[in-house]
Amino acid sequence: MKKWMKTSLALSLVATVIAGCGKDGGGSTAAGSASPSGSASATAAAKLSPVELTWYYPLSQMQPDQQTVEQEVNKITKEKLNATVKMMPVPISDYPQKMNTILAAGEKFDILWTGYLLKQEELVRKGAIQPLDDLLAKNAPNLKKDVPQVMWDGLSIDGKIYGIPNQQINGNRLGFLIQKRFADKYKLDTASIKKITDIEPFLEQIKQNEKDIIPFGSTFSSAVTGLNSEMFWVVPGLDDHFYIKKGDNSYKLYRYPQEDLDNFRLASKWYKAGYIFKDAATAKMADYETKGQMAVQFNNVLKPGVEAEVKAKNGGNDIISIPVTDWFSNGYSATTNQAISRTSQNPDRAMMLLDLVNSDKALYNLIANGIEGVHYDKLSDNVVKAKADSRYKPNMDWVFGSVFNSYLKEGQPANIWEETKKINATKNVNPIGDFKFNSEPVITEIANLNAVWGEYKKGLTTGTLDFDATWPALNDRLKKAGEDKYVAEVTKQFNEYLTKKGLVK
Repeated sequence: MKKWMKTSLALSLVATVIAGCGKDGGGSTAAGSASPSGSASATAAAKLSPVELTWYYPLSQMQPDQQTVEQEVNKITKEKLNATVKMMPVPISDYPQKMNTILAAGEKFDILWTGYLLKQEELVRKGAIQPLDDLLAKNAPNLKKDVPQVMWDGLSIDGKIYGIPNQQINGNRLGFLIQKRFADKYKLDTASIKKITDIEPFLEQIKQNEKDIIPFGSTFSSAVTGLNSEMFWVVPGLDDHFYIKKGDNSYKLYRYPQEDLDNFRLASKWYKAGYIFKDAATAKMADYETKGQMAVQFNNVLKPGVEAEVKAKNGGNDIISIPVTDWFSNGYSATTNQAISRTSQNPDRAMMLLDLVNSDKALYNLIANGIEGVHYDKLSDNVVKAKADSRYKPNMDWVFGSVFNSYLKEGQPANIWEETKKINATKNVNPIGDFKFNSEPVITEIANLNAVWGEYKKGLTTGTLDFDATWPALNDRLKKAGEDKYVAEVTKQFNEYLTKKGLVK
């Protein structure tokens, strides 16, 4: 089986979900000690002046009962921190642009989600987020104790910590999520699916026989390389189009390798074949997904229990998964974290909130799943089932904090967290995963390049723009936006890294 070593988004719905494992724990008090509830936390909170915190984060769909859940959240945070939280979800497809606009305007707010959509290193260079070392030491004893040092190292830039990790599975396995009813109906031979293009005959069957069903409900991303090769790795901290390939005791850096560009060509092929729906570039895919109208999707983290996790998002239809790679990892690459804004007027209390969300299981699951009896029912102490008519089911536990605290979804295996830990310990790891790029010398060029890609990428990843017809003009615009200077700076820093690490002949 070919192995595509890549950790960014891959042939995924923008709402691809990731889950992980962790510990239960009591709620953090304002004084920093653990207390699940009661007079101790109330007494500590009473010594603090009341504040309101604002928290921005992405969701695949806005939730009708958002305000109802926020009110319940604030009952807990008011008691334990004398703080209320203004929760500000943003549609995930709009999140980078929305947050960059907010940051550029200097808006005062406290917490923002960062990760693969909003890169921490670039935020640091722009002065948008603040270092957290002192805040952690003073206000987050539970976090400091619970998070492995390797994660703090991964979130450090120039010796300072800038993010709070949402602990989760730390690896990738690419493959398909398929509605079981269609796999059964057309007798899909799952063992025959070894690479992406092997799914094409099945997509054709769906197209020919299922009038109201979208055969392939994902977007293509250049993030998946290695369609015809084995050992490409993403270069950490850079955009989707830098890769390295390991040779004999050496590493070669590639910009737009053939395998990268071929993904856009495949998207175009599938769009023309009718496997990707006509309005894919403009539609909200989650609207189709929740109605069970997507037969096949691509996922970059086929983790234990993923089938049960995504069932509710697919109209309640059973899902099967088909991996096409083994597990691999970029090392800890800061894919989902929280940061504290430079404009926060209450950074101490913001850190207390992050500590509480990551250590108080009741609060975390309230944010992740809603209100028991209203939005979900408990099947046992640690297993939940969303109500069919629930008005609050984000299904994005990894956005809010450590998924170590997550209730299990109905159908997920009881040993999911143990299996997750095994995967985290045994995956293939990117050999240059600790490379950290300093974007400061080319921050203007990066902004210009991102603006150009922003005009084209949705059309290319959905196949609605023909890549071969589009690339000449796009490439010309990239050159004018500073592509050559950006590539030269990346090459310079990467070669310096290889020399320092003794990874060159």
